[in-house]
Amino acid sequence: MSKTFFWLLLFASAVASTDSEPLTRESIEGPMFQSIGVKAGHPPQLQLRFKSSGGRFLLFRDGKEDKVSGYNETVTVKLGEDFTLTEHHGSLEFTPLPKPLDQHGWLLSLNFDARSFGGKETSRYAIVLILNGAEVRFIQPEPSFDPKLPPTDPTYQRIVKLVEQATLVSAHSLHADTPGGKATTPFPASATKLVFEWKLGPGASGEQIEIRWIAADIGGVAPKDHVISSSKSGPGKAAGAFTLSKPTNGFPLGKYRVELQQAGKIIYREDFIIR
Repeated sequence: MSKTFFWLLLFASAVASTDSEPLTRESIEGPMFQSIGVKAGHPPQLQLRFKSSGGRFLLFRDGKEDKVSGYNETVTVKLGEDFTLTEHHGSLEFTPLPKPLDQHGWLLSLNFDARSFGGKETSRYAIVLILNGAEVRFIQPEPSFDPKLPPTDPTYQRIVKLVEQATLVSAHSLHADTPGGKATTPFPASATKLVFEWKLGPGASGEQIEIRWIAADIGGVAPKDHVISSSKSGPGKAAGAFTLSKPTNGFPLGKYRVELQQAGKIIYREDFIIR
């Protein structure tokens, strides 16, 4: 399949639609990506995995040419970063939302110039949010949507409310206790205890909080994604701290993560390293 023909197929719906028709996750994830997800961390990042065949894209970050995408390649987009994929007559742009919403997601626009094929220039929009450091959510704009997203725009106001409601963990910190005092990640192997402190936001329910300490990859010491330990807070608690004491032989070196759950749903997760 030629690159031009690939783009014609990809943007056929954009050419036939009105400019105000919104994007959906399904309309781009299937044709352009194997998957769209979150790379856990603080802060989290949007993670895009390209397909194993079809078109390839020229990538731009903050307006500067980066590289050409590779088949099966995974790229990440940082919160607050302007990221664009271009190829021939089309582009897919991730533009940071107006501050302070830029630390929660992007305005996504799918643009296609079909004038050389007897068509017109078209743009379709969606809002892409990362919620609770773990979930990617596509939001459809309101009918009166203004892509500049002024504070008076109904879509902007809707995003603000959604972020406030979804920000279940309003404050958090992860550190290690060591013989020399507190340490931040990457944690030293001399750590005697890991401590995760948390505080819930106004949108959280009163259900218990559960933490899971997970060994993501510590070599042959344990299987990947092995749950080391889990524990729960008291009912109705809105803040607290969870700890993980070192094993008898010390913490194995490698990659770990911590997950916070409420009512069986992950509300926060963070990767860390011990080395």
